Amino acid sequence: MRRALLRLTVSQRNWQEVNKKVLEEVRQAEFVAFDLELTGLHVKNERFIGVERCYTAHREGAQTFLPVQVGLCAARRDPQKSSGASSHWILSPVSLYVFPKKAEHHFSVSAATMVFLDENGFNFNDWVRYGLGWLRPAEEEEKRRSIQQRIDEVTRLQRAAQCAAPPPSQGTEEQPALEIPEGADRAVIDSCRRQVREWLESTTDSPLEIPMENAFQRLLMHTIIAQEFPSVYSHSARRDGERFLCVYKSQAEVYEEQLRALQGEMDALDAEVGVRSLTDEITKSQTPLVGHNCFYDFLHLYQSFYADLPESIQEFKASWLQLFPQTLDTKFLAEAHELLVGLQPPANLKGLCDFMMQASKTDSTPEPLPVTFEVNNLTGVEYRLPNVGGEALLEEDGSHEAGYDALMTSLVLVHQLSHILGKKRIPWSQLDFAPLRKRHANDPRRSLTEMLPLSVNRIRLVKAQPNVINLSGRDEADMSRHFLMSGYPASWKKWDLMKVWSPLWVGLSYIDDTSCWVIARNEADAISIQKIYKMIEEPSFKLMSYEEHKAAEADSVAPAD
Repeated sequence: MRRALLRLTVSQRNWQEVNKKVLEEVRQAEFVAFDLELTGLHVKNERFIGVERCYTAHREGAQTFLPVQVGLCAARRDPQKSSGASSHWILSPVSLYVFPKKAEHHFSVSAATMVFLDENGFNFNDWVRYGLGWLRPAEEEEKRRSIQQRIDEVTRLQRAAQCAAPPPSQGTEEQPALEIPEGADRAVIDSCRRQVREWLESTTDSPLEIPMENAFQRLLMHTIIAQEFPSVYSHSARRDGERFLCVYKSQAEVYEEQLRALQGEMDALDAEVGVRSLTDEITKSQTPLVGHNCFYDFLHLYQSFYADLPESIQEFKASWLQLFPQTLDTKFLAEAHELLVGLQPPANLKGLCDFMMQASKTDSTPEPLPVTFEVNNLTGVEYRLPNVGGEALLEEDGSHEAGYDALMTSLVLVHQLSHILGKKRIPWSQLDFAPLRKRHANDPRRSLTEMLPLSVNRIRLVKAQPNVINLSGRDEADMSRHFLMSGYPASWKKWDLMKVWSPLWVGLSYIDDTSCWVIARNEADAISIQKIYKMIEEPSFKLMSYEEHKAAEADSVAPAD
């Protein structure tokens, strides 16, 4: 009998319960797969020529829309069940609902995306009511600094009080009672007066705590205690969301209570950091961060949880590498790695996951290295591995649930590595996911960067030329084969455009109804395109090389003399 996927996304309701366990799995992970579900994708869905233009457009999208669900899957090998050639992987997936807690936070939503999320089991009520808030590092630092300043001030007052001479005894004689008009406030105040008198007459050393939510009544009682009971001290406190009027027999107790409350505020900041505490752990250990077609996810991760995205792509790269120096994109690996591209796998994550799991079972020479998996579930959650080649184990497809997508991304990467290592005849035991570091000459282990020198920090770009970005280096895209064709009739179809450049075969990247980029296959065709354009008498369009287009853009924004 097939069983339905049990979805339980972490939220405020169970964050305290599972936070430590998830953090521990991330700390032990050899790599962490990452996925986001969002309120929308692109402000404008278009094709881009140049990495800078692609980044600028995606940056606008990341500043407009919002993550709604964060998926992580911590992956590690079990040394007791792994050998030199084979490996047994423990995968720990988790999904987290995230929702901003700042009242002034504004974001956009796409109606199509909302329908898409609903069709894939997203719980909008849980998201809004119980979604985890977060703090950026600058916000956390500012709050900690403010609390620490108050701690320092109370500590200073406490020390000054300890050094000062004790005040002269004022006895316990009460001053005339402050008159309060008849009403609800007077009834509360009279009741509090009786409780203070009874407490003073008792032998207890414990402070008196009176529940009192009304701020005006607390203010009245502070005044009354100062006038009518000058030998004691009062202070307002909050515990578990409830307000109290606290009365103490010494000023030292007041300072101690204030310090306890402030320390409680400091400790509560850890919960306010929210999901960022998990990605901070990845940064701390420099664990590889893995995604599938993940450039947009990375921009949202940075914009939402760390800082506003810089204006330039180079500034972003520098800031990103300080946080995550090792990243991998399974889509780029599938399409570009010389030992994987021949497999011709599907492009989407679900198709790629099924394909790679099936490919690991096929006979080939050399064979992929053997791999086995187990899923380490949180209490109350049931993620299950896809069952390729047999009856499905799940009643529904778990794709597009962030934790499940992160789980599939982990499976894809491990299978990709098993193919690469198998063809290079390198055992699993020699692959080290730790940061690149100096090793002894006899150490056979290789870092991820050494094993995949042309793949680490290369991220696939969609609808863009070039279609890859190098986060750790210079993007060396040859744009000399790109030409801007503009001003042609809006009625022209693809065949009309292709016919202009016949017998050459060119690529087309549309901008709008009357302009597109014409992309030559090689340098010889690029020269031929320019010759064909010059041979056309009275052309019904304009053609510019990429360099001419950039120069024209620069002239259009140059200030007038």
